[in-house]
Amino acid sequence: MSFIKNRNSIIKKLLIPMIIIMIVQVFLYLSAISFSGIIEILRDNSFNILNQKIESRKNYLQNEMLQHWSNVGESESVINKAILSKLENRGLTVKDLKNNPKLSTELLNDISSDIIFMLRKNYVTGAFIILDNDSEEKTGLYFRDLDPNSNPNDNSDLLMERGPASIAQKLGIPLDTWWNNKFIFNPNNEVLASPNEFFTKPLDAAKGNKDLSYKDLGYWSKPFSLSEKDIKVITYSVPLIDNNNQPYGVMGIALSLKYLNTLLNYEEIDPNGNGVYLLGANSNNDLNFEKMMSTGPMVNKILGEEQDIRLNNKEVYNSIYEIKEPESNKIAYACTKYLNLYNSNTPFENEKWALIGIVEKDNLLYYSTRFKNLLIVSLIISSVIGIMLVIITGGRITRPIRNLAKDVRTSNPREPLELRKINISEIDELSSAIMALSTNVADSASKLSQIIKLFNMPIGAFEYKKGESTVLCTETFLEVVGIEEPNKFDKYIDIKSFEKIIDGITMNKELRVDDTYWIEGKNGKPKWIKLKMLQEDSRTFGVISDVSQEILEKQKIEYERDYDILTNILNRRAFYNNVKEKIKNDDLKIGAFIMWDLDNLKYVNDTYGHDYGDEYIRKASNQLKKFEEYGGIIGRRSGDEFYTFLYGYENKKEIRRIIKEVHKNIENSILKLPNNREIKIRISTGIAWYPDDATTFEELAKYSDFAMYKIKRTVKGNISEFNKDEYSEDSFLLSSQEDLNKLLDEELIEYAFQPIIDARNGSIFAYEALMRSQLESLRSPLHIIKLATADFRLYEIERITFFKALEGFLKNIEKFKEAKLFINSIPNQALSNEDCEKFEQLYGEHLDRLVIELLENERSNGEFITKKRKSIEKWNAKLAIDDFGSGYNNEAVLLAITPDFVKIDMGIVRGIDKDINRQIISKNLISYAKQRGIKVVAEGVETSEELEKLIELGVDYLQGYHFSKPEFIPPEISDDLINEILKINEKFN
Repeated sequence: MSFIKNRNSIIKKLLIPMIIIMIVQVFLYLSAISFSGIIEILRDNSFNILNQKIESRKNYLQNEMLQHWSNVGESESVINKAILSKLENRGLTVKDLKNNPKLSTELLNDISSDIIFMLRKNYVTGAFIILDNDSEEKTGLYFRDLDPNSNPNDNSDLLMERGPASIAQKLGIPLDTWWNNKFIFNPNNEVLASPNEFFTKPLDAAKGNKDLSYKDLGYWSKPFSLSEKDIKVITYSVPLIDNNNQPYGVMGIALSLKYLNTLLNYEEIDPNGNGVYLLGANSNNDLNFEKMMSTGPMVNKILGEEQDIRLNNKEVYNSIYEIKEPESNKIAYACTKYLNLYNSNTPFENEKWALIGIVEKDNLLYYSTRFKNLLIVSLIISSVIGIMLVIITGGRITRPIRNLAKDVRTSNPREPLELRKINISEIDELSSAIMALSTNVADSASKLSQIIKLFNMPIGAFEYKKGESTVLCTETFLEVVGIEEPNKFDKYIDIKSFEKIIDGITMNKELRVDDTYWIEGKNGKPKWIKLKMLQEDSRTFGVISDVSQEILEKQKIEYERDYDILTNILNRRAFYNNVKEKIKNDDLKIGAFIMWDLDNLKYVNDTYGHDYGDEYIRKASNQLKKFEEYGGIIGRRSGDEFYTFLYGYENKKEIRRIIKEVHKNIENSILKLPNNREIKIRISTGIAWYPDDATTFEELAKYSDFAMYKIKRTVKGNISEFNKDEYSEDSFLLSSQEDLNKLLDEELIEYAFQPIIDARNGSIFAYEALMRSQLESLRSPLHIIKLATADFRLYEIERITFFKALEGFLKNIEKFKEAKLFINSIPNQALSNEDCEKFEQLYGEHLDRLVIELLENERSNGEFITKKRKSIEKWNAKLAIDDFGSGYNNEAVLLAITPDFVKIDMGIVRGIDKDINRQIISKNLISYAKQRGIKVVAEGVETSEELEKLIELGVDYLQGYHFSKPEFIPPEISDDLINEILKINEKFN
């Protein structure tokens, strides 16, 4: 530091203004940060994100409570009507229920299925009804379903909590551990007593507000248990009111706190799982909440054991308040969102519920606090470094002057001397004279460089004599290796520097090219150098040349050979070679071979042109490139198809996560279209696993292709994994395409007729037209439907069915007599206007004898169902649901369509005489159908025992091999069968 101490030194004159400038810069930086308000913006952004998350979760919970769980209007109407009708038929009133347990049990037995229906329909964990009486033990029913999302065909997943055991036995529902036959509201019974608010509050409200409907009298209860050791639930109950506006009981639903917990995901509040969800109650319009339920591992730490939670009255942000942790006094933030459960001017409007999301201050404001701390630390460090750099820079400025004399003394007379100017005229003149002399001396030694320059080639040369400390290099040598020198003379470089240069060159060998290496050139771009050396006894000669242009041209050719021009990813040939090499040589652990197929590309090309189609492809490929971050190989197979091979993982779970992440990113990508329109990218995905499914490229490609087309033919845009069983089962889809074409193009289909028998008198009511292929290689109707679905040719099946079935009908019209004709129809297909008009022209006078059956092979499409209904009404025909109880044809379809006929699936009919569950299902359906004027057909009847049981249950019509197999000429049934039916009817009538 002696150069600073000297008076009038240059460093002193530079150091002071530089430090002042640095201080001014720090001040301006702090001012800019302060006035920008970035720290406050970060803080408010954290609050806003929390507020949006809680608001979104509140809206979801409120929607579930109001639109789904408490939507008991239909059930209330049916149950109330059923109870009052039965009482009226007996000349009784609701007052007679209070002291008549037997009557109450009969009513409960009648409406038990309606309670179960409400439980299923509302997706809740419990449903109940309680009839009022003068005792503290009330008669009622309470069914519980611990998993509302699972709905088996029977009641095996239900438990009875309260109600008569006889009803449970009838319905096949087991009794829970703490079951009781009545609701006990006697506080003296500590084991089985239940809180009575969920019963008394809506009942009392109905008594005091007779002008209100049951909806305005509904009551959401706080958590409670039916008995001491039972699980906690919340309930929504409404009063049952007779025609004189007198309440006589309540009904409602229940939700277990465990089920509610699954709907409040505390991890969405804080990514590290440190958030808390709290459901609180408040009736005083203050910030004191009664804790009803909570989720999250931080509950006890943040809230403690207190039942009541108090928030700071000061609002920190929109609906966000402070709360102190009881033990550590740390600050946490609570975002409070009230649930609007009750209408205004109703009895319970003051009982408010709130969803509260809580997270600690340190977690919520982590980034804003960290930014502020980093800002302070960075300013301190930068100031210290700045001062040190000023001092070091000052020393470096003066060092050339002090070293000038040393440079002259130690300069090599065999190379040009370069001395920088120091703006001291006398010394600069001396330096110029010395450099001129050095130039003249070195000029005589530059002949080799001048000769090479004549050829204008980037070639350099060097010579090293053994034992010397320097190496002679041409000027072009320095240019080739990237050392900038202003003069044009040959140079002598000391041996250590030369060895360092050579080591730097030979560090990175270019693969597949002899004697070629790459170094970092200007602007960080790679530069390729070819190095050749020849050693003699005492000397070493070397030639170095710049071959960057040759290498780049070679790489360009290889790139165009291996990469797809549109997407810049591997083409099919290069992908095949890379993956096959990996499979052959590497230990891949677990891998996934993924096939991608873009949906809607043809639509984009046809509608907006191929330029937009190309951009559609690029958008998807850009997202697929993210697999490279995980070590994956990506290639383009064809126009809209891509391959990916992801390998080297310990388990499939991580691979699935990566695939789902990329798939989601693709699905979220948007292509901008003309006229401010846009379309989302859609892609179907198939996965084959290495080594579980296959270990060769060809099989992996084939299996992933099968999985992809499997999902593309069902639900486009999803992910499907290869399944060997499905492949074995559906392999015919790949091999029977030509058979399907021949079958449909030549219409090699005929229709056989199977009789449908009246269950009361044995007469033939109708015939069903059943498909029979005339092609030996493709006989199965199920396979035909599958193939047509996969090849998008279901419409042709629909058209052939209608025209061919009616053609067979007309050929045998005398055999049909007055019988109707049942025709199977595909729900998601409907005759075109042109075909419909032609159909009406050919068969118009017979269309009123048609019964259109909706198959169960897929979900119904509302548009096609509406079109079919209009045609049915126009023809004065009828509508039937086929195979009820299997596939998609269930209660929901029955409610949505309201058909004229319902056909019970043969899976339910088979063995119905031995299976009580099948009998219960059939009995419930028949009861429901009779109330609504729907006729029930039992298909698949094969034994006399099944026939007898079905007639006993009350079906309207019968069909099956017990009567006749399908025949091309409509068959008659024997007198013996008719007599058998008549005798069975006499037995039960």
